[in-house]
Formats: sequence, C-alpha cells, structure tokens
Amino acid sequence: MKHTLVAGSAHLDILARPREKSGYRDRIGSVQLAAGGTACNVAFNLRKLGRPVRLMTAWGTSPIDRMMASHIESLGVDLMVDEVSGMGIAAFAAQLTPEGDLESAVSAMCVDKHTFSPLRITQAVAGTDLIVVEANLNSETMHAIAKAGRDAGSPVFGMAVSEDKVERLIPALPLLTALFANGAECEALMEKMGAADPSDITESIGVTLIVTRGERGAVVYGADGSRVKIQPPTLQDMKTLLGVGDAFSVGIIDGVVRHGKSYAEAAEHAHDLVKEIACRDTCNALSLHTLSNMVDELDGTARYDALTGLMQRAAFEREYKRLEESGGHALLLIDCDRFKQVNDEHGHEVGDSVLKGVASIIAGSIRKGDIPGRWGGDEFVVVLPPSSDAQVVAERIRGATAASQLYGVTLSVGVAIAEAGEKLETVFRRADAAMYSAKRNGRDAVVFESETSRNAA
Repeated sequence: MKHTLVAGSAHLDILARPREKSGYRDRIGSVQLAAGGTACNVAFNLRKLGRPVRLMTAWGTSPIDRMMASHIESLGVDLMVDEVSGMGIAAFAAQLTPEGDLESAVSAMCVDKHTFSPLRITQAVAGTDLIVVEANLNSETMHAIAKAGRDAGSPVFGMAVSEDKVERLIPALPLLTALFANGAECEALMEKMGAADPSDITESIGVTLIVTRGERGAVVYGADGSRVKIQPPTLQDMKTLLGVGDAFSVGIIDGVVRHGKSYAEAAEHAHDLVKEIACRDTCNALSLHTLSNMVDELDGTARYDALTGLMQRAAFEREYKRLEESGGHALLLIDCDRFKQVNDEHGHEVGDSVLKGVASIIAGSIRKGDIPGRWGGDEFVVVLPPSSDAQVVAERIRGATAASQLYGVTLSVGVAIAEAGEKLETVFRRADAAMYSAKRNGRDAVVFESETSRNAA
C-alpha cells in the first residue's frame, strides 16, 4: 500500500483547561502537553485507521524539536523534516473553556517561514497516492506540493486551519480535489475571493468545499452546484472539541478515497473517529502521555548521535530509503585516518573531540538538503543530491580536516553514485571499496568508485 503524504505543521501542543468557570485570571485546572499541529493530527489519525503515512514538516534544531521527531517516528509515521538552524520552537498554546472548547490561543507555526525545495517535494510525493496539505504552509509550498500531486495523478485535499491563513490556499485551489473549512474560515475565504456564497467558489474553480458548522453538522458544496447537508455525530463524555475538525476531515478523506464512498456516506464513516477524539484530552488519536513518551524515547532511540549531533545510523538508513527509487545521488563514505592511534596516545576524550571536529567540518561543508550522518565509530556518511558536484564537496571536507590539525587525523573518502532503485548496502559497498583504495594509496584522499567495483556490485 502506498503512503498518504501529509504536509504542514507539527509542534508541541500546550492545552490549559480550568476546572470550572470563574472570573479569576489565575484558575485551578489541568495542563496537557502533546504532539500536535494540523498535519501531525491528520497523520496520527490516519495511522489510527491503519494507513501508512508520510509527514512533511519543518522546524528548528532544539532538543524539543528532536524529541518530537523521535516521538512521531516511534508511532509509525514516516517523518520527512527539514531542520532549519535558528528557527524558533514550534508550539500552540491554548486556553480552553471548562467544556473543552477553545477560548483563546497563541501559535508559533515555524513551518510557514520555510519553503521546501523542488527536490524535497519530489522526494516527498514519490510513492504516495493521496496528499493532504494545510494552510500552516506558505502559499508557494502548498501550490508546489499540490501541483506535484496532481501531476502524479493523486487526489489532493486542503485544510484551511484558521481565518487568517485561509488566503494562502487560494493559488492552490484549482489543484485541490476538496477543501475543508469551518464556517469562519469559509467566510474569510469568500471575502478574499469576492464570493457571495460558497457555491460561487466551487463552481468557478471546480473544487469541492466541505464547510463544518460545529454542532449543526456540515455542508458539502459540489463543483456541480450541488449541496449536501451532513448531520453531526452525537458526542457523549466529551473532553475537548480541539482536534474534532481534523478527525472529521480525516474520516471523510479516508471514506471517499479508500472506500469509494460519497461525501455524505464518508461522514458516517468519520463519526467513530470523531467520537474517540472528543473523549480525549489531546487533539489526535495517538498523542497520549506525549512528554513522558518523548523523554523515554531519547533513551536509546534518538534520531541524532549524542556525540556529534549528526543523524545516527538507523535514522540515516530511513532517510536514504526515500531516495532509492530516483537514484543519481552520491554517497560519501568518510573514514578518519589514524584515529585509533589518537585514541591510544591521547585518550578517548581527545578522540571524542576529534570526532566532534570532523562532524562540525562535514556539517559546515555541505548545503541544506544534503544528508550527513555518523555511520559508527570513526566513519561518517553524506548523501548529496544528483545536482551536486560530489568531487568538490568531498575535497572540501577532506581539505578542511587536513588544515584543522585535529591531532594529525586526515580523511579517506570513497564516493559512489547510486543507480535508480539501488539499495543502500550495494552503494555503500562500492563507496567502501573506493575509501579503502584511498587508504592504500597513502590516505588523506578522495577516490571515486571504479568501473570494476561498480560491475562487481
């Protein structure tokens, strides 16, 4: 089964809920911490329905962001994240009413400040047959993802998120299969587009619009001028209304695309998921005890190597799998020359400082979108996209290390170019042969794979 691509926000939810109504500003109640964000909620809810999901987002490099990455991946979501140095912490802080509805909120959705590269979008769309984008992304990214999805023949659904962000969806509207919006978001969209009625938008653009009306249900405005009223589910023992809209949208999308239902029939399909979310303290089907889970996951399952800060081997292997189908990328295998001698003569603390120094040089010598990692011991790996000059990058890393005087440590670098569909282990074997050729020829060198090693692999 192919993946569903969900692109948008993933962040920390901070949900404060007073025990009872009060005129006081400082009230007694509860505070919940959870993994959230519209795209994250959608991804988790799809996983709850048993669907394979890829989540595309962007955030910073803080420990909280990295804890989020480990938590999301532990729940079976294929995470594709662009880490942006200097980007603030992504979070949503909400004040709820005692009944669980939203009273006020402040959000910092850093993903809207980031534009994903065409290569990254191509990688994200590969192997998917359904795409969901949401308005926490900027207009350029939403349009690019929607176009890539439609070019690939996949249905693309949009989610409006909030009144002040719905305008971002306008350039992508003609590419969408359907758009989900609540009443306020729909009114804002009509105002921006000069429409008197939702059907003015759907009929002129050819998109289906599903407008949710809370306890009054929803209305589906078809591109053919049709209107279908959808009844709301009956909610009992409700704890929160946050996340109910996301769950409703997911249930409808799943019913329409996976089960061939009409929108009205799919709404019935969505009711069970909506009821489950409404009875939770969090905004999606999987985020329970998130903070404690994230801390636990740091013990042995971290995405990043604790010493060097580069991606650890298991995470690197997961990232590489996304590239296998296309091919053309370069794999650099980097080995530290005479590293054992440094450890023996100067001790492991010095050895660790050398590894940190090499990792810093690697990170500073590559571009955003390149994938560096620590393979293990004193070996590092880097994946470069097809457009990169692998020789130049490898020489830059080698030369900077030689000039840095890291206790005499230099680098032997092997380079191999991957074929389309080629597994990491075979590309690695060729890069490994090239790296050992560099060592045999005196070390401190970059060697490309030979035709002999390519044929042998």
